[in-house]
Amino acid sequence: MSIVGPLARDAHIWARHPDDFYVEPQWLDKRIFEEIKFFGSVVDPCCGLGRVVEAAVGAGLTARGYDKVKRSSWCSSTEDFMAGGGIFDNIVCNPPFGIAQKFVTLALACSRRKTVMILPARFGWGDDRSRWLERTHPRQILAVTPRPSMPPGPVIEAGLQPGGGKEDFSVFVWERGYIGKTEAGWLRKTGSW
Repeated sequence: MSIVGPLARDAHIWARHPDDFYVEPQWLDKRIFEEIKFFGSVVDPCCGLGRVVEAAVGAGLTARGYDKVKRSSWCSSTEDFMAGGGIFDNIVCNPPFGIAQKFVTLALACSRRKTVMILPARFGWGDDRSRWLERTHPRQILAVTPRPSMPPGPVIEAGLQPGGGKEDFSVFVWERGYIGKTEAGWLRKTGSW
């Protein structure tokens, strides 16, 4: 089955992208920068179509993105974050889910201030992962609502409009130096109530 095909259009079932290149809805990135306060610049080391970078710039922040494969003009260069890391004020991204824990671990080491990741809600499930999260002290875990559709990049590039999402996602927020309890909350498309 191809990533973009009759089945994908009709049933919203997508074949897994080999690079874990999935695209979050633009409203989600915009809401991240409306609800979470950042000081300093923002980098997205897996910028894909550049939606995080675009939303950060739209929020008045200095931002740049890069990726293993340059997929948009928002990506300033082609680099593999997992091969080199770097030091940044803030890292905000929708990381490859297949290596999410390794990716987050490196991002936490490379961020001076905040690390913000869009991840499947189930990222916090399971005994080993929950214990790892407890040791990393996320400041917040925000359930994303409504459930976003996050299809493979080629679906968006083909101009298809994905429907309702089939998986729950959360925004995980780490802040350097924070060692308190994790706050649970929601990141709603329409803003806070």
